[in-house]
Amino acid sequence: MPQTEERVDAIEREITGIRSDIRLQNHMLIKCGEQMSDLRTGQHELQKGQDELRATTAELRIGQDELRKGQDELRATTNELRKGQDELRATTNELHATTAELRTGQEEIRETLEEFRSAFAVVLDEVRQQKAWREEFSDKVARVIAKSEGLDA
Repeated sequence: MPQTEERVDAIEREITGIRSDIRLQNHMLIKCGEQMSDLRTGQHELQKGQDELRATTAELRIGQDELRKGQDELRATTNELRKGQDELRATTNELHATTAELRTGQEEIRETLEEFRSAFAVVLDEVRQQKAWREEFSDKVARVIAKSEGLDA
């Protein structure tokens, strides 16, 4: 019986670990959602920057003086867009890394679940064996009592 209790305790500890892993995964999914929101915002800003770039190009056609001014603005905007692209790339890389971590976590949970199922099968088998032994022992005790009382069982 102590071995069964120890195994049940071990299984409960494993379940607690699994729950912790699931909470961590949920946290990582929330983080991933936040990063996706940041990515969408960045994409919107990039589109907005591209629209501004088009407007600047139209103004450049007005005149040579304005052309120079527009070129300076264009350079500044391009630098901002490059920074935005770099940030988007970094965010995308972070998302890929987070996705890989999530997949690793999912695999670990699958493995833990499989171990839990195996351990549970062993415990269940032991419980069945103990039940069978108890029934056999009860029958033998009943026969011994019956014999000792002079009855034939």
